[in-house]
Amino acid sequence: MGSNGEEKKDGNDEYQDMSIAEIIDYCTNARYEEIERELEEMKSYIGGGSGVQSEVQREVNRISWKAEALKIGCLLTKHCSILIPKISFHRMDPPEDINNLSDSGRDNNDQGNRMASSSSSTYNVQTSGSSHESEIKHFWSRTEVGMDFERERNLFVSVSVGTEAFKIKILDLAITAMNELANMAIENEPLWHPCIAGRILNCAEYIKKFGQVDSHFPVLPNAETYTNPLQTEASRETRFLAVQPVHIVELLMNNDQYSHVLSNMVSKAKVRGVLSTQAQGDYNGALQVMAVKFHASSPLVPNRKCYLARYSRRLNNNAWGVVDVSLQSLFPNPLTRYRRRPSGCLIERFRDGLCKVTWVEHCEVDNSSVPEVCRYFVTSGQAYGAKQWLSTLVRQHERLTHIRVRRDPKLQLSTGEANLLILADQMMRNFWRNMSFSRKNRWMLVSLSDAENIHKAIIRFVKEKEGRCPGPALVMAATIRIPASARKIFNFLQDENSRSKWDILSHGHVVQQTRSISNGCVPGNHVSILEVKSPEDPDRTVKTLLQESFSTSACSYVTFAPVEASSINMILNGGDSDNVPVMPSGFSILPDGLTGDEVSLVTIIFQILDSAASPMCFPAHSVYSMYKVITETAKAITAGVVDPYNMG
Repeated sequence: MGSNGEEKKDGNDEYQDMSIAEIIDYCTNARYEEIERELEEMKSYIGGGSGVQSEVQREVNRISWKAEALKIGCLLTKHCSILIPKISFHRMDPPEDINNLSDSGRDNNDQGNRMASSSSSTYNVQTSGSSHESEIKHFWSRTEVGMDFERERNLFVSVSVGTEAFKIKILDLAITAMNELANMAIENEPLWHPCIAGRILNCAEYIKKFGQVDSHFPVLPNAETYTNPLQTEASRETRFLAVQPVHIVELLMNNDQYSHVLSNMVSKAKVRGVLSTQAQGDYNGALQVMAVKFHASSPLVPNRKCYLARYSRRLNNNAWGVVDVSLQSLFPNPLTRYRRRPSGCLIERFRDGLCKVTWVEHCEVDNSSVPEVCRYFVTSGQAYGAKQWLSTLVRQHERLTHIRVRRDPKLQLSTGEANLLILADQMMRNFWRNMSFSRKNRWMLVSLSDAENIHKAIIRFVKEKEGRCPGPALVMAATIRIPASARKIFNFLQDENSRSKWDILSHGHVVQQTRSISNGCVPGNHVSILEVKSPEDPDRTVKTLLQESFSTSACSYVTFAPVEASSINMILNGGDSDNVPVMPSGFSILPDGLTGDEVSLVTIIFQILDSAASPMCFPAHSVYSMYKVITETAKAITAGVVDPYNMG
């Protein structure tokens, strides 16, 4: 170059004349080459026992990686006026035969194939331009760059936790977090104030007492903190359980048990590294690094995910503690939207075989993308708060205890009934899987402009074999606000005598409950078999439904799936339920978080088979059929619980 003035260029000038796609291509191509170099250096460090030089090099790579992410983030913000593609639906006119609905368990082959034959009769995933800055907001979650970024982090964390330097830092962080959790679990006012969600934290008192749990580690700046600051959520709840403390510790430290028992909130949990293990059955001092993803009881609420250290320790002869703490300070991420501060439970042995469980939830999170209908429910701490976690734990314990009590010869479950409970459990886990969002489980917005009381609905494709789905399927979900208590709505939905009032696919039919298996001490907590009878011939069964309903202090669910009558008979006669397909639809019922028990949030999830559907093309007939089911169901439930005497 010529003069020094010409040599001193802004480091970002080279991108000024590029489009957003060109910036991405340029940065990712350069990044792939650097990834290969970093991998070789990491392998050399771990395998070759190299000394200080490799440690220094690794730190340099980490800082460079962070700086590059910040650089790209700044570039995207700088170019926010550039059009960025977004996924959206192209709205088509409804087909004339919208009233010819198919059952939730029936295949729309004929109609679907006809719709698929014409491009004007399908919902196609298309790209459209937008110059709004909001399109930048979740750009990373919608592009391959974001996916590459996440894969790099997974690889980096998995490799790094095996080094001694990181083990020492993580252990130090975990011990500090355990001490904080133990104090937060026993402190009362002024640190904690009572509220509808249990107890909430006085942030000023918290900082005065604890400061920053990871303040002795360097924290790099968050690129989006200044425009999207993270809000603090903290809550505490206490319950008593008739169980040994070590059994709860084992449940939380065993990843398979943890993912299964708490599947209504845990979308995914993977152990990235085990840093400290004890003898089998001894969890005192056990420490592991995990990648976790949590979901709420409405798919409209964004998931929360982070890397964390989980640490269990016996505090004294009568108490255990299990604590989670985010590893953000050790593995910085400029795109962080969720940071888990010391959270977990203190488990104390009590008299008469009881144990006292105190659960603490404390995090920092960006709630800016939560829709208005769910906003207060989330920000009040009820969606992911301590009450939600502990009520789930209590419910699962009561369920297993209730089933165990029935081993009494007079109350004993038959093999067939036990297998039916297993199938119902699979149905519930599939239902919760449908609520979660991930790269493999994408929801897309559907406009329901003429739907009363429905603010937003979303739809997604379900591939064959996913969660025992017998073929390609579509799932639609919507969350509505109903001016009635959660208990009243739950009773209305789970009662077979009122089903024909809200289920438009059973309207005019007689619904009979032919089998009921209680699985909890709360009235209405049971698994049942429902038969929908023909109005012309009461002896003819039109369809058979498997239904599970249960209620806790924090939420309620009514979930059902059509099952062939021959499959039900096979299971009740002792047959294996493993190969029986289930396609759950149903409801989650929650307090709205604002009005106490006067208004509830009801999420409606409906699923149908459609062989013509694909990830990028939804047959219009199916979309509008589901649209009609969702809207009519919402109206019927509202009428049934608010003004039942005026129902038709």
